[in-house]
Amino acid sequence: MIELIAFGATLIMAAIAVYTDVRWGKIFNAVTLPGLLLGLILNSIAGGMAGLVVSVEGIAVGLGVFLVSACLGRILGGGDIKLLIAVGALQGPIFLLWTIVATAAIGAILAVVTAVYHGILIAKLRSLVATCYLRVAQKVPMQMDHDSSGPRLPYAIAIALGTIVAMAVVKL
Repeated sequence: MIELIAFGATLIMAAIAVYTDVRWGKIFNAVTLPGLLLGLILNSIAGGMAGLVVSVEGIAVGLGVFLVSACLGRILGGGDIKLLIAVGALQGPIFLLWTIVATAAIGAILAVVTAVYHGILIAKLRSLVATCYLRVAQKVPMQMDHDSSGPRLPYAIAIALGTIVAMAVVKL
C-alpha cells in the first residue's frame, strides 16, 4: 500500500512539475519539497531504518546529478535537480538511475525535435561541436549560458516521461 502511495505521489509531483515548468518556466519548491519529505516518511514507515537509507541514497544520487551538472556548466536548472532529488527520495537510487537514463534519452529526442521545428538544428550542432572542441582540445572552460532568445524546452517534460519509463522498467 505504501509503495502505491509513493508511486502515485511521484506521478502527481511530476505532472505538477510539468505544468509549472511549461506555464511559468519554473519547478517550485512547493512541488518538490513535499515529495522529498513524503519519500523519507513513506520509506521509513515501509522499511524502518533500511527504508530511510533507501530514500537518503536516492537523494544522494540526485545530489550527484547536481554536482555533474554544475561541473559541466549548469546543464540542468535548480528545479530540475530538486525534482530528481524528490523522485530519488520517493523511489530510491536504482529507480532514479533508470529515470536519469530515460530522461537523458527522452530529453535528447525532445531537443532535436524542438531544434528541427524551429529550424535551428544545424546552428546548434555547430555550436556544440565548437564548444566541445574548445573544451577538449583547447582546455577552455565550457560556457553553457542559457540563451533566452531561442526556444525553451521545459525539461520537466523529459523528467516526467523518464520517470514513467523507469516505473515501467523497475516496478512492472
